[in-house]
Amino acid sequence: MTIRPLLYAFLLAAASLPGLAQAQAQETATTNRSTDLKDKPSFFDGKALATLPENTPVKVLARNSGWTQVETAANQKGWVRVFHLRFAATVEQSSSGGSGLGGLSSMLGFGRPKQENAKIATIGIRGLSEEELKNANPDVAQLAKLINYRVDKGTAEGFARGNPALKPQQVAYVDEVAGAPPQKGRR
Repeated sequence: MTIRPLLYAFLLAAASLPGLAQAQAQETATTNRSTDLKDKPSFFDGKALATLPENTPVKVLARNSGWTQVETAANQKGWVRVFHLRFAATVEQSSSGGSGLGGLSSMLGFGRPKQENAKIATIGIRGLSEEELKNANPDVAQLAKLINYRVDKGTAEGFARGNPALKPQQVAYVDEVAGAPPQKGRR
């Protein structure tokens, strides 16, 4: 056995040991608006742990559908909506496929030529299928709760007149703006 394969095996083993391998950079992001840090990835069921101001740097820990688990500089962990984060696209220069001993292995003839690897964050959120829509069941209790919030036109106008911060405005319905004939039904 020649020394070259032994040296190569030693270098591979050494590169995998903690402390010798170059640390992989954690993916980072920045909030693009003020957003809630939630205890779980749910808009309705998640409890707000804190409010992160716009431009808050965070470390990405995990992803779950439209949510990203993050850690703040103050070591607070929680979930943020992925659309409230801005990810930096990065380009790395590598000479050895990522090991911390890239320069040494290149010198010995084991390295690969330099290449650029682009890392770009993308978001994929699944919608509902046609079958899921057909099999959907209304939540009668939530609908009843929603109906309880309803007020008649006179009550709404009275509230608006009683609030000096509100100013009357005429707003055309969508079909009137587009020039289409009015739709049948309630407005």
